[in-house]
Amino acid sequence: MKKIVSFFLIVVSVFGILSCSKSDEHLEVDLSKYNSDITVENDIDKWLSETFVNPYNIEVIYRLERNFTNVARDISPVGLEKVEPMMNAVLKTFLQTYEEVAGSAFIKKYTPKQFVLYGSPSYNDNGSITLGTADNGRRIVLYELNSLNFNNPNQVKRPIRTIHHEFAHILNQNIVIPPSFEQISKRDYTADWTGAANTPAVAKSLGFISQYARSSFGEDFAEMVAFLLVEGQVFFDNYCATTTIEAANALREKEKLVIAYYKDYFGIDFKILQATVQKSLKDNYNAVEPEDNTQSILNLILNNKLNNIKFDPTSDIFKEHGISKDFEKVWKNYVTAVSTQDSVPLRRFPQTLSLMFSSSTRMVLRVEYLNANNVLVNADYNFDFIIDPLANEIKFSKSLPEGTTTAHNNGAVISLKPSFEKYLLPYFTNRVFTMEWLPKTISSTDPLFRTLGGFSEKGSTTNFYYGPIVLK
Repeated sequence: MKKIVSFFLIVVSVFGILSCSKSDEHLEVDLSKYNSDITVENDIDKWLSETFVNPYNIEVIYRLERNFTNVARDISPVGLEKVEPMMNAVLKTFLQTYEEVAGSAFIKKYTPKQFVLYGSPSYNDNGSITLGTADNGRRIVLYELNSLNFNNPNQVKRPIRTIHHEFAHILNQNIVIPPSFEQISKRDYTADWTGAANTPAVAKSLGFISQYARSSFGEDFAEMVAFLLVEGQVFFDNYCATTTIEAANALREKEKLVIAYYKDYFGIDFKILQATVQKSLKDNYNAVEPEDNTQSILNLILNNKLNNIKFDPTSDIFKEHGISKDFEKVWKNYVTAVSTQDSVPLRRFPQTLSLMFSSSTRMVLRVEYLNANNVLVNADYNFDFIIDPLANEIKFSKSLPEGTTTAHNNGAVISLKPSFEKYLLPYFTNRVFTMEWLPKTISSTDPLFRTLGGFSEKGSTTNFYYGPIVLK
């Protein structure tokens, strides 16, 4: 039996108190509201027969039946009002999507022949809850349906993701997962996936789409399928864009193997199936894709696509959108210190400041200045940086040793270095920055939208460095 479970941190205790008293009055109880007491065919049964039994040969069991779950656990029946909405979701976002992309023959051959519905979760000893199971490739059991709001697309996605997860197991029971999939994260699978050491952040940093994916390579594969189909490509791309390069590479490799598995063994174009599921969720449940954040400053740096961010105080951009007062003070103090030195031959006149990204871990700070002969010259300073992709934070540090004057394009000359070390160096190294499109006042309809960006001091909205984004 394959299971999909969701980590559940709240310990729930339910106390039932039953009191009885002798009375000649009849108790007004409508037993028809409890599906375990319904024995005759009703409108729900007729709808299920017309919608699932006749076209798909699929039986839906919603009356309380303990033999399809762990008999040692207390499981509540599904409410009658939840049966049709849940199975409508199964029809529209699972059966019809596969049927449209893979054909009716595929549906008849591989889809489970029983769906069993329960109202409550199935609680596990390790603090998790079971949301669904797939038994012998022929039955899918769904739990925790009574709490679902079918007007909330995010809540609808939860059981649908469970179904696609369990169906991936059914396909795997027919054709095994290629061994190459297991090798990607082989060292990081753990039976103690609910342990405190396996937080969502840790799982993500190791290249897993969820905490549960770490439990085994089979669950990892099924979770990849379910998240790609139900959460969608934008979600997945954003997920990859906000983790380490190593983790993103692992996730992308798993994605490639999932796509190849569906194509090679079942003739299914996984991307078309994904688009079909997404369309169904949008059309039927008003699901909305997340904003595409793959072109974030963070992602541009991590993928070594960012060339430079240049500050030129004479540019119309800064005249129109302003300069951070904190950064402006640092820049003006630096310019004044360099350009008003006592020895006239040593005077320099800083013009611009550029942050030039040579790799995903190295940056060159370049000051463009006029020398005493009115010639434009560069002064370079090498920096290292560390990025925390989950927090969207970057921390700069000075690369040492600095090297020669020539190596730094005059950055080490006596007329520049002391002022650099007094003003610019501490500004960039004594704080943690977040990476953002700046300034935030630029709307999505402005032609400059997402063409300007830079770094804001963590915890401060007034201290930031920004400029035009130049890509490699």
